[in-house]
Amino acid sequence: MSWLRRHIRRFAGDESGVITVEFLILFPLLVWAYMASFVFFDMLRATSQHQKASFVISDMLSRETEYITPTYIDNSMKLFDFLMRVDRNNALRISSIGYDEENETYDVVWSQARGGKQALVDSDIENWDDRLPLLAAGDELILVETWYDYKIAWGQFDMSDLNLHSFVYTRPRFAAVLKYNANG
Repeated sequence: MSWLRRHIRRFAGDESGVITVEFLILFPLLVWAYMASFVFFDMLRATSQHQKASFVISDMLSRETEYITPTYIDNSMKLFDFLMRVDRNNALRISSIGYDEENETYDVVWSQARGGKQALVDSDIENWDDRLPLLAAGDELILVETWYDYKIAWGQFDMSDLNLHSFVYTRPRFAAVLKYNANG
């Protein structure tokens, strides 16, 4: 019996090979964390790229002094697709929104959408008082909304894809309002 106890104590106290066992246990976790950091930073990159593309289109529209046409909006959608580098159910909605001081409501002056979204109507913005800035009577703002579906790079991570939506408003810079001509 003492022989068996001696061998059990020696086995329990033997620490040779512990590093190998620890490595085998932790290596998959380290690889997963390393890959997860790539996915996380790629999601941050896509979010930043999406916001910047939206701001580019909004800034481009704010500098216009001529009528906006359907061709202009189609080309804005092409620009958004180009800036995002991948067409993944991208969508774009451009609206001009004014403020009616008499009724204290926001009104959609005109709205156009591309990529499967619907144009805005007045009933859509009834409860947007907290999302839109205060405007003086007769002022208008340009609202650019964009949508982008981000697909997770590696399917091994238990994460769902992201549906990014950007909401950017800007005042016209060189004209009082942004005009739309459906026939242009």
